[in-house]
Amino acid sequence: MKTKFLKQLLLGAAGLMSLVAGQAFAQSATATVNVSATINGVCRFYSGPINITVEHSGGVIDPTSGANATGSGTLDYRCVSGVNPQFDIDASGTFASPKSASVTLTDGTNNLTSSMTVTATGGAGTGMGAGQNKTATVGVTITPANFAAAPASTYTKAVTVAIQAAP
Repeated sequence: MKTKFLKQLLLGAAGLMSLVAGQAFAQSATATVNVSATINGVCRFYSGPINITVEHSGGVIDPTSGANATGSGTLDYRCVSGVNPQFDIDASGTFASPKSASVTLTDGTNNLTSSMTVTATGGAGTGMGAGQNKTATVGVTITPANFAAAPASTYTKAVTVAIQAAP
């Protein structure tokens, strides 16, 4: 019996050795390493505050005019390559391009309603590096219905414009 047991033990050991030897042959001098990187689609402004004067001419509104009083300015922005910007005006919570909103100017006592539109006239981004600025046009309009009966005064408002990458 000992011989039969010893024979089985040797056969089992030989089988185990062949498995271990097989694993040694499965080793390689090279290995695969999977690498990934994700770039967020973002847009950012690259210009300081702008000042827009809404007027007919000479920096003032003629209350007898039947034409809209207008003003405009530009904001520089950059977006990741191929990403389109969207804008929000005074934290409305909704982004679009173009984005329009009613903006109320005040002199501290009286209000004057205007309409503001922000449009990405520069289009999709070409990168975030220097020299990749695009332009957004900010236009403000006050209609005769809003300024004709307004008291003579200077009306102002600091408006916050936000930018994000289009989803």
